[in-house]
Amino acid sequence: MDNTHTTIKPAKGLFVFVLSSGFVSLTFGLSVLLSISLPLLILFLWILSSANGSRGRWWLLPLLAGTLVSSLYATHYAFTRLDSTVQGRDICIEGKITSLPVIDGMGARFDFEISYSEPSLYPGKVRLSWYEAPDLKAGDTWRLTVRLRQPHGFSSPGAFDYEAWSLRQGILATGYVKSGSLLNDNVAGIYRFHQVRAHLRQWLHSTASHENRGLFSALLLGDKTAINHQQWKVFNETGTTHLMVISGLHIGLMAWLGFSLTAIAGKLGGIPLRSVPLPVVKALTGMMFALFYALLAGFSVPVQRALVMTFAALLAPLLGIRASPLTLWLLALAVVLAIDPLALTNNGFWYSFIAVAALLFGMVGRRERVRWSVKVFKPQWLVFTLLTPLLLFNGQPVSPLSPLVNLLAIPLIGIAVIPLLLFSALVQFVLPEAAGFIMAGLDYLVTGFQLGLKWVSGLMILIPPQQAMSSLTLILAVAGMLLLITPVTLRLRWLAPVMLMPSFFSKPLVVPMGQAEVTVLDVGQGLSVLIRTLKHTIVYDTGDRFSERMSAAESVILPALSKSGVTKIDRIMISHGDRDHSGGLPSLLSRYPNVPVLSGTRLPDFKKDLVKCQPGDHWDWDGVHFQVLAGGDYKRSNDASCVLKVTAGQDSLLLPGDISGRVEKRLIEEGAELKSSVLVAAHHGSRFSSDSGFLSAVQPSAVIFSSGFANRFGHPAAETMARAQNSGAKIFNTASDGSLSFTLGGGDITVSAYRKTHSRYWWR
Repeated sequence: MDNTHTTIKPAKGLFVFVLSSGFVSLTFGLSVLLSISLPLLILFLWILSSANGSRGRWWLLPLLAGTLVSSLYATHYAFTRLDSTVQGRDICIEGKITSLPVIDGMGARFDFEISYSEPSLYPGKVRLSWYEAPDLKAGDTWRLTVRLRQPHGFSSPGAFDYEAWSLRQGILATGYVKSGSLLNDNVAGIYRFHQVRAHLRQWLHSTASHENRGLFSALLLGDKTAINHQQWKVFNETGTTHLMVISGLHIGLMAWLGFSLTAIAGKLGGIPLRSVPLPVVKALTGMMFALFYALLAGFSVPVQRALVMTFAALLAPLLGIRASPLTLWLLALAVVLAIDPLALTNNGFWYSFIAVAALLFGMVGRRERVRWSVKVFKPQWLVFTLLTPLLLFNGQPVSPLSPLVNLLAIPLIGIAVIPLLLFSALVQFVLPEAAGFIMAGLDYLVTGFQLGLKWVSGLMILIPPQQAMSSLTLILAVAGMLLLITPVTLRLRWLAPVMLMPSFFSKPLVVPMGQAEVTVLDVGQGLSVLIRTLKHTIVYDTGDRFSERMSAAESVILPALSKSGVTKIDRIMISHGDRDHSGGLPSLLSRYPNVPVLSGTRLPDFKKDLVKCQPGDHWDWDGVHFQVLAGGDYKRSNDASCVLKVTAGQDSLLLPGDISGRVEKRLIEEGAELKSSVLVAAHHGSRFSSDSGFLSAVQPSAVIFSSGFANRFGHPAAETMARAQNSGAKIFNTASDGSLSFTLGGGDITVSAYRKTHSRYWWR
């Protein structure tokens, strides 16, 4: 075989492709028409420069390619998205289950590939839930009656972009199953592999301890649903969360394992090296190990991204290419963006490539002699240094001790636990007793690992998240960290403190005296309002609790508080005990444990002292007046809601909770001071609230409805919307506008809608 290598230098074209693809993906406000016309314009420039014989036209081709890929991706989404006219209607679909069903209580959740529908929909993948579902298996063909809606997430500062995630996963719609019938249970092709995964999940749940089965499922199958909240908390505090999410580290370790085993076999004479060069065999084996693990882990988008990075490094010996590490890194980056232009919206994308870049920058090509201890610790130091600003910016606490923890945790999980877990998974098909013995040992090992992490988490010195820093401050911080790891000979490290200075002294925007910054958060079908004055913060209602692991507080309120730079809450007022108003309280109190809580009713599962709000209660903060107009006088929970009025200067905000028309009439009869500039409509716009008389008394210039997208209650009701419009007020709805922000006491009130100020082409 010809062992001649072709040397490839760092490719400028790849760099331009990456920049152009990223630019178009991040140019969220462009319409689809502009996305199509831009590639045509670049193509015209290239043809024009070719005709003139210009040598500088080389950069136009990768620019065209990157722009075209991202534009086609956006255009394809525009044509395949679910038609809003079919939302809320019963639809008959046929197709296959394409994922391992996840059982959550009495329901099941799974992905379904549509092959036929009535009415006709674009064939594609939808994510469904089924209450009291029958036995479901990946690969089964079903006919289902479903109700679908476009993927819709929370649009709020710092919140997870669920719609971008759905688009990356290829999910066209979400919904629930009303009824279904099995058409065919013959499983073939890739679905047989899913059956193997289902068998392994069942085996893990029957073999591993209850505390560890979630960790083993995450490491073997990429299924993180069984990891509990307390475990995630410990992983976050110790900086080891990445070990439980199958990524480039895990795929790379598997490739390294195959590579190393082949090298050992070659030295022992187990490979006929005369006919096949050892580097080729090692590369092929590493790729096979990585691919097998990727398929076992479900071949999710992050796993695909990690596989591309690994293959880019291992393909060089196969193709006879001697490429520089920078070229391989750019090649992997270009391929990932070509496959998934919206990878830029995923934090894991940045973490993966920046971590690899840190290792390449700090380790590759350095010839100085250093002690073995430095060689071992240096990779952890490099990755920690560059990722710290990003982690803090994205709301994750960071500890300077996490590199030391990872120094022990990565070899333990990557070199000991995962290979033994894979080996036992294979052995259990032929020798189940031997596999059980291995799993028992792994159980003890992982239990000890978690006990160690819990002990270490109590010693960790955490740097709190710095989400309030601007994008420019973040860029300067990353550049400063980069200077810290530059060679001493460049003599540039003295600039690092200068570039890091803005992040140390970054402060949130200060609310002027006598004013109040108000944000009605998008928490779905619920309510949560954040009110800030110069030195104080109050949270009115905390949204819903959606599951044991997820609440509006964790998903929306806490990220919004971090983005605003809020470090303490002075008061929490829960209008009443309904879950869509109080469900996030436990999560909020876990972060801010000593905050006084006021409510109009008793709160479920709340054991601490509760202050009952009473009409006439009032206080002043920084020139802003807070007054309770009603609360606690009715047996019916909704009518007992705390009604809060906030006044700053000539402007007022009225928060009536879920009161009905009879409480509104009583307030009018009692002569309550209802007139307000902004009204958050009672009971999410129910037809039994916000009647014409109440609206006339309030005289709002803006009415805000806090409701869930396509919610089953039909909120806000059409007649309530009509009454609000007839009053002359401007209408806003968190379901379509996202979080809504405005200032009281600053003159004319301008309501800012998050979905408009942060427009994305994949948002409704």
